[in-house]
Amino acid sequence: MMDEICTASPDVTKIFFLPDWAVLSLMAIIFSVFAMAFFYMLAMIFQNQQAIAALKLEFYEILVTAVIFVAIAMLLSSTCTIKTGDFFPKAGKTNLGGSIESWADKSIYDSSTNFLIDFADKTLVTMEGQYKVYVLLDAVTSMEIASVPMGVGANARPTAGLGAAIKPVMNNALSAETIAVVTMQGLAYTIDYLSFGFLKYFLPIGLFLRSFIITRRIGGTLIALTVIFLFIVPLLIIPTYTVVNQQFQSKIDYFKDFRTAVLPDSMDIVTAGLRTLVLSALKLFWAPDLLMLYTLSVIPAIAYIFLGGVFFPIFLTIVLTSTARYISKALGEEIDITNLTRMI
Repeated sequence: MMDEICTASPDVTKIFFLPDWAVLSLMAIIFSVFAMAFFYMLAMIFQNQQAIAALKLEFYEILVTAVIFVAIAMLLSSTCTIKTGDFFPKAGKTNLGGSIESWADKSIYDSSTNFLIDFADKTLVTMEGQYKVYVLLDAVTSMEIASVPMGVGANARPTAGLGAAIKPVMNNALSAETIAVVTMQGLAYTIDYLSFGFLKYFLPIGLFLRSFIITRRIGGTLIALTVIFLFIVPLLIIPTYTVVNQQFQSKIDYFKDFRTAVLPDSMDIVTAGLRTLVLSALKLFWAPDLLMLYTLSVIPAIAYIFLGGVFFPIFLTIVLTSTARYISKALGEEIDITNLTRMI
């Protein structure tokens, strides 16, 4: 959606070929001028000097609002020309086949959501590997040896305790990773929509409401939120998830090497797993040690998932909320977000 905003409309019927959001914002400012002029005319008719003085100040606020609009338009125009590769030449993602998809020529708006979706995709890849090991572990620990000659005998499950310490860890990991995937996907779609929606719809409303003293607080808040999602969110997400995704990819590569060595592609997972357990036992390398080694190797990946899927979204929310408070104060009046901060 952001790429549509960065492109001027080619329709000649548009005003000066401006994008839709700029046309709507200009219309909001012009309508504010007409509304203020109408009230000023009434004040002049009734010779209300107090109202005339107040309306003159409101005309000054409309001028300030117009300056804010011009500043946002100029800053957005400059930002749209910035490519991700200008600051992060190696920005991109590693596909399943091993090829690297570069985002160096993409805008920072496009790359910011791509980084979040790439993090979610990496989490899904990790979950896939953990699930395969879990299926193997569950198959091995569910095996039962039965010896009932002549109807008399006994049943034994020699591997029943093998997964007692590992399966709960993997269950909790899969649950946490599911939450991380939902959070990242939802955050990416939310940022993409809000960046588009605030600029095209809420910025004109904010410019109009800021022109009047009664609604100046809510108007300044809407403008501040627009500035947050346009200029601050991408600058926080890209450097943050560039580092996290690179470290995450190194762990995925390690898992792929481990899986290739332990679970050859020519075998189904149960056969390959049983083969590995037997060979490990013959080599005096206990199978429980092998499974515990894999589990311990998964923990760093889970730490990255917690870092990118839980910690950073909370951290970004706190930073953005505090920033919106001070920007709204500079653009109009301070909005009271004390309860929101306490809730976070």
